[in-house]
Amino acid sequence: MNDSATRPNFLIIGAARSATTALSSMLCSHPQAEIVRGKEPHFFSMDQHYRQGWNRYQELYDHCTSELAIGDASTSYSRIRYHPNTIRRILSHVPDVRIIYIVRHPLERMVSAYVYRLGTPGPGQVFASINHAVRQQPMIIDSSRYWEVFDCYRKHFDESRIKIIWFEEFTKNTGNTFKEVCRFLEIDDTIEIPIDHKHQNRREDALQRMRNLGRADVPIETQWDPETRKWVIDQLHDDNCRFLAHFGKPANYWGDLFTS
Repeated sequence: MNDSATRPNFLIIGAARSATTALSSMLCSHPQAEIVRGKEPHFFSMDQHYRQGWNRYQELYDHCTSELAIGDASTSYSRIRYHPNTIRRILSHVPDVRIIYIVRHPLERMVSAYVYRLGTPGPGQVFASINHAVRQQPMIIDSSRYWEVFDCYRKHFDESRIKIIWFEEFTKNTGNTFKEVCRFLEIDDTIEIPIDHKHQNRREDALQRMRNLGRADVPIETQWDPETRKWVIDQLHDDNCRFLAHFGKPANYWGDLFTS
């Protein structure tokens, strides 16, 4: 495979727990598209992976042949507070890349992240509740700062090269949203791709992972207490409202979060 074919021409940057896996799976089923081996190499974001070098990263595309759209779907690329070199590295290697950013009801995304973390091995991953999780792990909240992320990317990439996918619209009308993605990536949008339902709800997988980790008795508490819910909403209010307004969405697009 020649060097140019190994360069991704699109990135799915997140947000985490917003159907990035489902979209990636559907793109893998498209004959004109392919996703990097492993889906999330975190090459541009995580220093330990970037240090392995560009040639090592290219090896993750050795299964690609003549696809028109070749992508990397690493949700850490949207965690710019934690990986500040990400955009600079992307510009250095693939300055003409297209960006896909999937956003979701911010609190529902946090709950999904909390449940997912309960099934992730390692210390510090077991939280008593969603309320405890957001207090102990600021990244869970920061991953819902959609305007902050979008604004950083649009300063370096023309907005025509950034595609926002609304999780709620993707799950409600997956076929039409996928066609939009195909047109954005300039691949055939008339090819029928099976809708990947198995990756749209992974709570059952998280429960199985918890059992495998010996955490079957750990409760999953997803009920927000009023104080914490307000504390989180207050942090996101200006950011999310600016994001919604920029794309012509009403303040109540995600319910009563920003209208009371």
